Amino acid sequence: MRELIMRQQHKEDNRVRNTIDLESRRALLFAGAMMVAVCSWSNPVQAQVQNATLLPSKSQPVLIAAAEGRATASPAGARSVGYAETQPSQLEDVLLEKGILSMDDWVRIKAESEARAAEQASLQGVVANPHWYERMRIQGFAQIRMSFYDNGKGDISLSDSKAVVSNGKQTTGGGQKMYFRRIRMPISGQPSERLFFFLQPAFEGDGFNTGGGDNFNLVDAFADYMVTKDQTWRIRMGLQRTLVGFDTLRTSSQRQELDRHESIQSSAPGERDMGVALFYTTPESKARYQTLTQYHNGPGDYGNIAVQMYNGQGRNKVEYNKNKHFAGKVSYPFELPNGRLIDVGAHAYTGLWDATSVTSMTSGATRCSQSISTDGYCTIRDRRLSAYLWTPPQPWGIMAEGVVGRGPERGSDGLLREASLYGGYIQGNYTWRYSDTGLITPYARYGEYYGGSKHSTSGANYDTKNVNAGLVWEPDTHWRFVAEYLFKHGTNAASSLADESALTFGQSQQVFNMQMLRIQAQWLWN
Repeated sequence: MRELIMRQQHKEDNRVRNTIDLESRRALLFAGAMMVAVCSWSNPVQAQVQNATLLPSKSQPVLIAAAEGRATASPAGARSVGYAETQPSQLEDVLLEKGILSMDDWVRIKAESEARAAEQASLQGVVANPHWYERMRIQGFAQIRMSFYDNGKGDISLSDSKAVVSNGKQTTGGGQKMYFRRIRMPISGQPSERLFFFLQPAFEGDGFNTGGGDNFNLVDAFADYMVTKDQTWRIRMGLQRTLVGFDTLRTSSQRQELDRHESIQSSAPGERDMGVALFYTTPESKARYQTLTQYHNGPGDYGNIAVQMYNGQGRNKVEYNKNKHFAGKVSYPFELPNGRLIDVGAHAYTGLWDATSVTSMTSGATRCSQSISTDGYCTIRDRRLSAYLWTPPQPWGIMAEGVVGRGPERGSDGLLREASLYGGYIQGNYTWRYSDTGLITPYARYGEYYGGSKHSTSGANYDTKNVNAGLVWEPDTHWRFVAEYLFKHGTNAASSLADESALTFGQSQQVFNMQMLRIQAQWLWN
């Protein structure tokens, strides 16, 4: 009888223990769910990221999002980087144990948690540090390229003048060049909640000779004054990117393709100029722009609405006329119910540009079609309007931009005059994430442009048609390898009747057909 009673008591103890365990699991699951809900409510940026169909893992810190928009990306097209050993919450452990969450999803969530922790620690470590000189970051990247081409008269000088160095002369058997495309070391800092600064020196020189003081120049040098603490309104002053087009705002360290397109690139030599700009960004848009920086080609936060005044002659160029260029930008990043992000917008600018190599109406290879201005150069009205649409690779992506306007252009008669221009491009890509850190992205782009270019001091004509097809391999967050094949038909800034680099008055420019293979290795550090 005693044995029967003991067995019954043992069964009752087991039943109570199981009930307690079950209640404990339920309490744990409920507590974890509440924790996630509270965190999501208190941090809308992370909530938005977690609720996306494709979960980007690393929103760009304010420190860098206000500058060049460099970031890394996560799952199908975006990348996560883990620096802190942060484990998933207990909720994910319970879901994994119950079989509701797969191991792949558990690992992915773990990587995203690490990335968010690293971002927060990095930002807090910079902004909250009591010493201003410890609130700075030094990053950098370098690009080395090798080009193989079949026509020395080919010209892609708008964006990669080092690839072909024959200066318009015909070469036999093609050519090949190895050179530095970029050697940059940006320095940024936020000494206070109202001040952010960004300096970017360039050390690549002409790509071949990197020694000597002449090979150093300053690419960016600006400061942001935060009018509001949440950075909804901010003013930027100094050497900065001009708001002339979406393609201009994208950094070479983030772009998949090796060149910007001529239709946009031709509007602003060097993409930068001395000026002052006012930006307005809604909090919702700021969060989405930060998410977009994780993907290829994301330029960062340049405002929903922005206005800018700048010199107009180009980066590190002297301004000769009293007129200033004025630019404006409107854009908005949409998010569809399935998590797809779409950024649409428009840019416009107007101003006067001096062709510094055109100083006469009666002499020279290029002559002014109107009276020479009081500053001694041929001054031409310069104005454009462009519109773009971009959806990042999630895992597929599309980018398209078109432009119309009027600007300086050298005609076949050798006269520089104001003329109409138009062009644009469309690009598609697809990103395959083959491991936790590895990405492979094929892309293709087609573009046309008909008009002059301010990269040439004589406003030479750059009518072009080109096709770019490339493959990007990113084994981790510090390496990127690109192979791109280019087909191009266009005009060169040289006389069509002689193998010379100089233009000849009264003669049209060289017309060429060209094929080029370029291979690039890029390494980044931060």
